[in-house]
Amino acid sequence: MDQPQDSPVSYENQAALFDERAGLPPHAAEAVASALEEIVGMPEGQRWLEVGAGTGNLILPLLRRPIRYVGFDRSPGMLHFFRLRAAKAGLHPDLRVADGNDPWPAADGSVDVVFSARALHHLDLSRVVPEVRRVLSPGGWLVVGRVRRPPDSPRAVLRRRMRQLLNDELGYTGRSGERHMEAVFGALQARGAIRQPPRIAATWTKDHAPADSLASWREKSGLAGLGLLPDMKAHILGELEAWARTEFGDLHRPLPQDESFEIQAIRL
Repeated sequence: MDQPQDSPVSYENQAALFDERAGLPPHAAEAVASALEEIVGMPEGQRWLEVGAGTGNLILPLLRRPIRYVGFDRSPGMLHFFRLRAAKAGLHPDLRVADGNDPWPAADGSVDVVFSARALHHLDLSRVVPEVRRVLSPGGWLVVGRVRRPPDSPRAVLRRRMRQLLNDELGYTGRSGERHMEAVFGALQARGAIRQPPRIAATWTKDHAPADSLASWREKSGLAGLGLLPDMKAHILGELEAWARTEFGDLHRPLPQDESFEIQAIRL
């Protein structure tokens, strides 16, 4: 039977290669940390809760600021790599294994900033808004980050075609991180929260081979947020690979693509 979303096991399998596939270059991570500091002020002792801490690729520069940080992720494998990376930098963040669809590991009103990058859209909307409102102190911030790519970049082209195949075969349009974030922010605005203009914190160029996207999707338990039976998943990815060979030629040839990191912030 199909599953509704990616399983934790899929992230365990991807943990070791996650940074290579989806991580930010060091200069970009530093720029994001500086932008976050400008947005939320970051006084000494400011309390942060990161939802979907992953391998720590993005947040590590932030941990050198005088904040009190707790990060959680449902994948012990991801957090293992986070701890290794942090230890090499002489840092020892408070990391906890927890599922964001369960109560978050923070007391009521105990957090000044809830931060999430490329993770919040994996959670149920009915859980996110109540938990944000529960854990944040008055005047607290929700800050969401995401990587943006031009629509003609290799990864964006492949993802769009994959979603089209899912729609053609199954009538499934795919999970939209942007729609999910807009729903979260809209619900908070309806309760008086004040939204800030979006901000591009960093830009960079990264080589990406189409074969890398295909390999990454094969490692996941589903596609575009939809759990699939193995035969259907293999069929979709086989169709996608055949199309990609026509579109790109050598799937292992690295192609340059521009990427940027966008920050959206809202204050209760």
